[in-house]
Amino acid sequence: MDVFGRLRQYGYLALRAVLLVTMACPLIVAAEGSVFVNGPYLLAPKTDSMIIAWEGSQSVPATVWYGPDKDRLDAKLTVSPDPNAPLFQGSRMNLYYAKLDRLTAAEKGTRYFYRVELEGGQSISASFSTLGTNPGATKIVSLSDSHVFSTRAKFDADVKAINPALIIHTGDLVEGTGAQTDQFTFWFKGKLANDFIHNFPVVYSAGNHDQGGDYFNAYVYGIQDAEYGGTVKGNSSFDYAGAHISLMNSNPWGLFQMNSEATGKTADAETIRAIQDSLAWLKSDLASEKAKSAAFRILTMHHPVSEAYTKRYIPPIAEPGKVDLLLGGHWHAYSRQVSENPEVGAGTVYLTHQDARVHSKKGDYFVIDLDAANGLMTVKNLGSESTEAKTELANTTIIAKDKQQLSWSNISITPRDILSNGEVTVSAVVKNEGKGIAAAVLPVEDNGQQRYIYKFDGAVTFLEPGKSATLKGSLPLAALGVHKLSLAGTSAEINVAFRKATFEYSRLRTRLGDGPVSDVLGNALFVKADVRNIGNEAGTATAELIVAGKAVGSKRYSLQAGQSKTIEFSHVFDRAGNYDVRIGNSESQTVFIDGSIQGMPIVRDKSGNANDAYIHGAPELGVDGNGKTTLILDGKRDYLEIPDTGRYKVTDAATGMVWANLPSKGTTKGGLTELVEPYTDGKGAVHDHNPLMLKGIGLGWGTPYLFRMAVRETGKVTYGVCLDDDNGEFSWNDGSDPQFGIKKDTWVQYTSAFDFESGGDSYQNGVRSAGVAKPVFGNAPVKNWEGSPMRIGHGFKNTLLTNRNRGMYYTMLPGAISQVRFYTTKISAAENDAIRSNPSMANDSAKHLKIWLDFEPSSLVTTGSHTTEWIAISAAPRTLDYKAMFGGNAKVTAVVQVSDNQQTVKRQKKFSLLSGEKTLDLKGLGKGRYARIVTELVSDLNKTESNVPVVHEYVLKSGTQEKRWNTLADWKKGTFNLAAGYQSGDDYRNHGADFADFSGKADSPDAAP
Repeated sequence: MDVFGRLRQYGYLALRAVLLVTMACPLIVAAEGSVFVNGPYLLAPKTDSMIIAWEGSQSVPATVWYGPDKDRLDAKLTVSPDPNAPLFQGSRMNLYYAKLDRLTAAEKGTRYFYRVELEGGQSISASFSTLGTNPGATKIVSLSDSHVFSTRAKFDADVKAINPALIIHTGDLVEGTGAQTDQFTFWFKGKLANDFIHNFPVVYSAGNHDQGGDYFNAYVYGIQDAEYGGTVKGNSSFDYAGAHISLMNSNPWGLFQMNSEATGKTADAETIRAIQDSLAWLKSDLASEKAKSAAFRILTMHHPVSEAYTKRYIPPIAEPGKVDLLLGGHWHAYSRQVSENPEVGAGTVYLTHQDARVHSKKGDYFVIDLDAANGLMTVKNLGSESTEAKTELANTTIIAKDKQQLSWSNISITPRDILSNGEVTVSAVVKNEGKGIAAAVLPVEDNGQQRYIYKFDGAVTFLEPGKSATLKGSLPLAALGVHKLSLAGTSAEINVAFRKATFEYSRLRTRLGDGPVSDVLGNALFVKADVRNIGNEAGTATAELIVAGKAVGSKRYSLQAGQSKTIEFSHVFDRAGNYDVRIGNSESQTVFIDGSIQGMPIVRDKSGNANDAYIHGAPELGVDGNGKTTLILDGKRDYLEIPDTGRYKVTDAATGMVWANLPSKGTTKGGLTELVEPYTDGKGAVHDHNPLMLKGIGLGWGTPYLFRMAVRETGKVTYGVCLDDDNGEFSWNDGSDPQFGIKKDTWVQYTSAFDFESGGDSYQNGVRSAGVAKPVFGNAPVKNWEGSPMRIGHGFKNTLLTNRNRGMYYTMLPGAISQVRFYTTKISAAENDAIRSNPSMANDSAKHLKIWLDFEPSSLVTTGSHTTEWIAISAAPRTLDYKAMFGGNAKVTAVVQVSDNQQTVKRQKKFSLLSGEKTLDLKGLGKGRYARIVTELVSDLNKTESNVPVVHEYVLKSGTQEKRWNTLADWKKGTFNLAAGYQSGDDYRNHGADFADFSGKADSPDAAP
């Protein structure tokens, strides 16, 4: 449906005609006590009009009184609820839109006062100013990701002191999804005396959390698009104070396309069409006379340029369109970037907001000082540590109409003689002579061709107005002969001489295993790199694979001058460890090879479905207030893993329960920051989305899970189910009431329940902390993520690394766990209460109870074994070298067996291992054609210091033959039984980047060296 079709659906165009009539319209019988659910809030400001919108609790007529005199509001509108407003939980929402137009179009804007009265109910009085026709220097406030909006009180006070002409919000008004109308109250409901939401108009770009239903359209886009002439939903523009302001909805690419492609699918035709329409709109908008004649062009959207899809689509249009400033959010972290094109530099500045959800000295909002007459736009990033703390300036960005005003001095160009494809070093003092920020660049003319040195030490250098820096960079020269290089009047002649065949290696990319997704538990490495002959004659390159500083393979390639080829090696590791890998003189990468087997205690599933859980780490046991045994997760290594057996697959409903006691460390702060070690320099837990329960490969940023319950940094719990749809993350969060959220040092039954008919509900010790209506995209099936385990206390978050099949960062939860349940039905509130009252009962939904874990001694299995594969031997075994680590009452027993047929054990010797590196004497075992080792591992879980045994290596020596078991790939050739297994080190690693794209065929070598 096009945007105007959508507006007609909301009845806005029809309502507008009614609202212009200044007479009473008693169409609906009044009901007692109607109150404002949201608003009144101000939309689509213009020089001569303003939209006042609100939501009421009852369907009653309302009256708007307004005028320029506070004491005499003599203009009147009578308004009825929109008859075409969306339904919520089966009832029509009571949405009202009142357009006040034919207002005075004054040069500096006109102050109007208004009062909205709900018949028989509440009334609210406030005021606003229209946009000035020629306001001169003015202020705009912008913010993003307000979510639960804990900063509201401080923001309200600051906005009233700043008195901006308007506010820009770049998305994520809600904490859960836009399918929860109650979540919109975080932003739209006035909660303070004469709240800013009643007095200052706001323009919007929708965030990814704002999606999920028709509600954001009803609250915002249905009005904003119509008033500003939008032809593509969510995209519109207006002009004010010398600025052309373009508002965009980035969700078609930043949410819908990302959701599809990040999980291995292709975006549907509707999504692709929406992207194409949006990009065409932006190109047309920036080409308009209003945009071209403006002193500044401001573009707003939720997903910033640091998002891959925004980076793909927006700069190629925004930069030629002379966009001065792009405002975004989404990342919850402030950043400042400029164009990657040195010819543009700081001609386009990309600013990303810190989130306005919680207080931060890094910034809660921007104040934009627009001074078109002087060609300046100053963006101040302001924040505070708390509501009571002073608002402080975090940083300032000054953008001038005149861009990149640079000068260069003390210029040096050396050396004067180089070989072909060698580099000349250019240095200079670069000074910003302009009034706005600049990106430093060394523009060097090479025999009349303009070239640029733009990145210094791998990054762009920002220069504030009047500031200078001494910068040095390299410029490669290929063509033989004399090159005249010039920079700001300084010239040098460089003689480029003949170079013999010389080879450079670049673009190293790695993959573990030969599947489309890297096998992070494997020991087979595949490596590619490009080799280029930078010389002026043909030659033969001997490419070497270097592992840990040693050449482990080589191939020969013949290359013409300037020719490139792609080289591929494979290598199998026989020992676990971290290895630096490179080809030739390429940059190196670190490859992680897992090894060792260990005790892996099992928690038996009491549901009867054999969905047993493995205990990772070495958690201690505890006791809850009812005398029941608990498992204490340390938030560093400990978690539960329930393999995907196929016996808890979800069709149309699910309920998860975790009884947990989260530690407080003596604080009363409502979040996880003080509960876990902070994530710094790749170590420690990631605050936010710390999982109580997760089934899937990630916690968010797309649809990478089936089911989640996770604790946010705010102390609230987030819940969700993912559907196989490009808008399929159906999530919701605890409400803002202080009673909702984690309860520290208190045992809480955390419950999340979902089905397609009634939506989602969450409970904390029986109190309903949140809920959401059924998904509007409910025709999509549940995304089960077959093969991915369920985890308690561990997960991955942020961008999905598709070649690793996980998120970028690992995240963990500390605390004691006393019981875990998972159902393939949605249990009722009454049934949830019954289970809480009697946690040992199976309950009415027992046939749907697929996982039921407690940690009583009868449920724990601490003894398991590993049996290696049979190996052929030519002589009697002599010795067994081993490396094992364990303590406490943990134990390891090794049995070395020989056989002639791999079925009947001929003889065996049994040993109790000691911790450390030792050698066992196998004399007397006798000869057989085959040998193997059976290892029994006994873990020690207790209340003081639990221990699990780990065996890192066996080396079996038979005559001159040696057989080593070290890497995980070696151990996995054998079999595990009961409480024995392995721990992937990758669970505790953070990866800033995925494995590189390994596509493309490598060139065949000429011959072996």
